[in-house]
Amino acid sequence: MMSPEASLSDREPIDAPAEYRIQHSLGSGQTSNVYLATHPTYGEVALKLPRSDARDVTALRRMFENEVVLTLRVRHPHVVQGLDGRSTGLHAYLALEMCHGGTLDQYLLERGRLPLEEAVRLVEDVAEGLAHLHAQRILHRDVKPANVFLTRDGRAKLGDLGTGAMLGERNQERVGTAFYMAPEIFQGHAASVRSDVYSLGVLAFEVLTGSRPFQGETFDALMDQHLSGLLIDPRARREDLPDTVAHVVRRALARDAARRPESVRAFLAALRDAAPALVRGAEPSPDRGPRFGRASRNGGVKDGQGDDAHHESSDGDGAESRKPWWKRGF
Repeated sequence: MMSPEASLSDREPIDAPAEYRIQHSLGSGQTSNVYLATHPTYGEVALKLPRSDARDVTALRRMFENEVVLTLRVRHPHVVQGLDGRSTGLHAYLALEMCHGGTLDQYLLERGRLPLEEAVRLVEDVAEGLAHLHAQRILHRDVKPANVFLTRDGRAKLGDLGTGAMLGERNQERVGTAFYMAPEIFQGHAASVRSDVYSLGVLAFEVLTGSRPFQGETFDALMDQHLSGLLIDPRARREDLPDTVAHVVRRALARDAARRPESVRAFLAALRDAAPALVRGAEPSPDRGPRFGRASRNGGVKDGQGDDAHHESSDGDGAESRKPWWKRGF
């Protein structure tokens, strides 16, 4: 899933399946170590092996098991494809398609604000993947650029389903990354389609403008922002952003979940209606193009520690409220 630019490792993990030949390390996550490996059938893959220290922590072990099970049941062009895996036991593993473009998070760090057409296309890609997960009754619960992977041709795929959950599950645990978590999650409510929509809205704001909508130095400060902070108009961060697109993003970030789009498909329809010329044929930025790296995207808080806020809208009754949500006044 990751780009092969991480530290090299000459030691082959003892739990690697025999048919996979380890090339080098791609990195390490909360539950697993990730390696570039080759397979006689699949070719290059990203091979995830559970961390030895995570095997002894029930929550982390279950997270890895969950990722294997959910990933292998999903097939979509904008979801990282699971090729092979085993969810339990000492020889558990997950083989994934190799996305050589790295993560969207890293891409944004390197490039800063993207060309508008490319930014809209990337948001559309992620939304397509998330909509498919929801169609399979899977909530992602941690939508963010670090969990989006890029192909060589610059298309985006949503991945990392370790925090995923089936719709309807009675689960009150607060999971996700605070920069992208919906207000109701901070308040202890269960995740829902609309909490995933909110996270998608934060991602869309970030990809379209080059910065996150809210800043904070601590988890609590960012939680306060999500719960009561004022959402800045995306156009204040990017003047060439069409008002119609900014409106779609603001709606996804509504504090009241009932005011958000009822589904990712509704968000996509609104985005395409708002910017029909921007969602067709956009190309990724050339590697030789100028870079506009941001000094800090996290506002002093690393991913997983904090998050942003938003702004409530107040639609009236009558004819205005009967319009499609993305065409109403904000």
